[in-house]
Amino acid sequence: MITDRRRLPLGTIALGIFIIATPVLASDELVDHRAPLVTDFLDGTYLPSAEGIIVTGAHGLLGLLKVSTQGAELTHYPNIPNEDFTSLEKLSDSEVLLGTSVGKVYLFDGTKVTEVGKLSEYDEPVLDIAVSNGAAWAVGGRGMIAKSADGRTWTPVTVTEAMQPQVTIPGTEPGEWYFGVSNLLMDSIVFTANVGGKLAVAGTDYALYLDEGFVQFIKPIDAEPAPTIEFKFGPGPAFRPGDVSWNVVLFSGANITLAGEFGMILQSTDGGQSWIRRDTVLSPKEPEPPYWIAGTQKGSELYLTGAAGIIRASNDGGATWTQLPSSGNEGVFGVTITGPGQPAIAGAVGLIGMLNNGQWALADRSELQLLSWLKTPVEMPDGTLIMLGGRSTMIALKDGKWVRIPVTNK
Repeated sequence: MITDRRRLPLGTIALGIFIIATPVLASDELVDHRAPLVTDFLDGTYLPSAEGIIVTGAHGLLGLLKVSTQGAELTHYPNIPNEDFTSLEKLSDSEVLLGTSVGKVYLFDGTKVTEVGKLSEYDEPVLDIAVSNGAAWAVGGRGMIAKSADGRTWTPVTVTEAMQPQVTIPGTEPGEWYFGVSNLLMDSIVFTANVGGKLAVAGTDYALYLDEGFVQFIKPIDAEPAPTIEFKFGPGPAFRPGDVSWNVVLFSGANITLAGEFGMILQSTDGGQSWIRRDTVLSPKEPEPPYWIAGTQKGSELYLTGAAGIIRASNDGGATWTQLPSSGNEGVFGVTITGPGQPAIAGAVGLIGMLNNGQWALADRSELQLLSWLKTPVEMPDGTLIMLGGRSTMIALKDGKWVRIPVTNK
């Protein structure tokens, strides 16, 4: 009988849609007889040594896409573990790192695949990998965070607390203000508020709910000086610090940016020694935070994308964020930067488009005969942008126009 009813991160649920499994029980052993009905590209990157795009997916899919003027040809690499590969990142011009649905990390050197780490004791998926100057970070379900100096030896990272910088509470009338995070640490709280020119009294003028993450004003609070608060907290849902799916990691130098469930954006500027919350939003009611799915970084320019078309941008390395116009109701599964201030996105139901002059220019899905999701942007050496997704879908941006590239198996 199944007794573990853990909440599954979105990445795991989505992967379940991409995989059709038919396990059978024989001789007290669970035998895996899965066979993919379609080829889904879950991730990919251009690898210079292979002169093509390395793609990964479920059922041990690891292949090389060679692109020509006639189309693209997929060659499957032999002797690949029967794993569901959920993420991929280029480590060098001849090597890639592969994350799996059960928390493993493999290194592929163009010839063979070698397991180099097991990042989750709970078999949670590795949902994103980032590389900077040969070092790497990986994140995934149930609080998974790990780092590596060379992509070969991995060390788990635990974020037990993060700093919420001082923020001004915008209202002063009796009511509640939610901080958007939970599990506040009592000894770290610095709350300043006055009532009638005197310091507000806990339990009489206000009440703090640490686990749930909100303050209740019992009496009207003085508007001058405005009430402020700062504190440390344990990332995760109320009463369960650490139980958060990290879906995105962005890595550049000593700066690491994490995003995922509960709308949190955490950043470290000291290589992971300490963490600070970014993009703070206070709400007079229980918030409905974004669910971050994908992100990208080029220098000091960062983008995060999520469910229901929510997109945010930062031009200062992630210190501050601005909400961009929504691309629609579909989830945005992938994003890249084509030029300064010009991201390109891919997502559910064939969503694909670019930001032009503050407005999204979306491709005609009917014209492209898009029947599946799109997820992975890949920039080719000649500057061509390619979007990869389900059902072997491959779309290229050529001369400002999106065109479909047929994919055949070698």
